[in-house]
Amino acid sequence: MREARGARYAARVTHRLLLDVSSMAYRAYFAMREPGVFAKDGTPVGAVHGYLDMVTKLIVDRRPDEVVHVYDHDWRPIARTDIYPGYKAGRPEEPEDLTPQFALLREVLDRTGMLQAQTEGWEAEDAIGAFCLEATDHDVIEIVSGDRDLIQLVRDPVVKLLFTLRGVSELGVFDEAGVLEKYGVPASRYVEFAILRGDPSDGLPGVHGVGEKTARALVTAFPSLDAMLDAAEASDAAIRPAIRAKLLASRDYLADMQRLVPVHTDAPLSLWAGERDDDGLLAEAAELGLRGPIQRLLAALTSARAV
Repeated sequence: MREARGARYAARVTHRLLLDVSSMAYRAYFAMREPGVFAKDGTPVGAVHGYLDMVTKLIVDRRPDEVVHVYDHDWRPIARTDIYPGYKAGRPEEPEDLTPQFALLREVLDRTGMLQAQTEGWEAEDAIGAFCLEATDHDVIEIVSGDRDLIQLVRDPVVKLLFTLRGVSELGVFDEAGVLEKYGVPASRYVEFAILRGDPSDGLPGVHGVGEKTARALVTAFPSLDAMLDAAEASDAAIRPAIRAKLLASRDYLADMQRLVPVHTDAPLSLWAGERDDDGLLAEAAELGLRGPIQRLLAALTSARAV
């Protein structure tokens, strides 16, 4: 197993695809669950099957110089739940037949030679943020995920989010103009917009009574959340009295969210890659129920020279 650190790789790469493994694997799992895909011994492998085919399509369509598979080391980091215990508290348990598929996926990816990454104690979004922080203006980074939290990382001309709509067959491409068109706020202010509006999928309620329209208006009118609170305190007529009261009542919540919602870009980034082993993978592919996906992926890697 060869290991690397982000700074050394960043200098060598011009076009990098960063794949949010959990986000993509969950989509693959639910897409392939019925009627299901199985190894010869009956083990479900639909999530791995679907994930590998998504990676193949991305390599063929996007032609990156490098593909990095980015994992959650902890999907509910203590650093976030200590700030707000309700963070992701309502998420259902991971399906029992999905957990072993993540282990199988790592084994397969180890033998493709592609890079994998994570940040200890943090989520995939934080590792992705670390990559983006290291990127220069000569790099191109495309993040593939269904997690809107990653919108905050969009930065022209370097970082785009390819938001999964229908697997990777339909992607919402978010550059700065795309974020502004969709949400009415700049990508650099998306965190404040999301804090005000809330995110039910993460168990974050937002400010009671402040929906997307009001959040957008507030972010547009004021340069920061602190400026909004100062204006509310001063009974600024630019904010309706009812909204002023709600902002002030949520002061502590807003302070907590400013520590929780931003991606932790300075998290310690670990990278690794196994030795590419086409013959070994192909020899086991049929037994694993993954002959087609593995053949297609290896062919795409060879053609695109993505590794």
